[in-house]
Amino acid sequence: MLPEQLKAIPYFHDLDARVLDRIRASVFEVQLQKGQVLFTEGEAAQAMYVVRSGQVKIFKLSPDGREQVLRIAGPDDCFNEVPIFDEGPNPANAQAVEAAALWGIRRGDMRRLVEEHPAIAIGFLKAFAGKLRYFTRKVEDLSFRSVTSRVAKLLLEMAEDDGKGGLRLKQQFTQQEMASVVGTAREMIGRAFKALEKEGAIRLDRHRVVIVSRAALTRML
Repeated sequence: MLPEQLKAIPYFHDLDARVLDRIRASVFEVQLQKGQVLFTEGEAAQAMYVVRSGQVKIFKLSPDGREQVLRIAGPDDCFNEVPIFDEGPNPANAQAVEAAALWGIRRGDMRRLVEEHPAIAIGFLKAFAGKLRYFTRKVEDLSFRSVTSRVAKLLLEMAEDDGKGGLRLKQQFTQQEMASVVGTAREMIGRAFKALEKEGAIRLDRHRVVIVSRAALTRML
């Protein structure tokens, strides 16, 4: 791990080389295959993690097995930091969406580093504030947006420039996966797709979603 790789992690943006070297000495590596579960909710927390490559799904399960995806962690994203500070168990489940490489820092090591270097604590406070804003927006979406609006927002978040002035999806999700992210039933995703297609925002090509109009998607927010 290089110092510049550590500085790309939100918690460590403002740290000097000496502190980065201390953190680097505590890092271990994890390799996950697609679909592999890293940890489950309620288990004793072992570490916080940073995604090097790939994607990891952070999610909750209801007693009847329904899934609610809290977020999809991609490169340089951190997760499972909360148990470092409250000493509780894992607050959610983590599973690789695709093959993923992670860095981990064990809870005891990270706690000691935070206590020894106040600058790390400031980094955590800044990043936690950003995550609080993220989850506040997520609650707002679930409370006040229609399913169609939530799907339109998710598609915009999943999109990237296609080099021709338009958008393309970085990854195709199944309707069930999208339902888990936006907090609804799979059948409602199909209805939302039909509404977005009618508005000229997307086109369905078999099992693929093709974004036709960024403006039309934005109007549906």
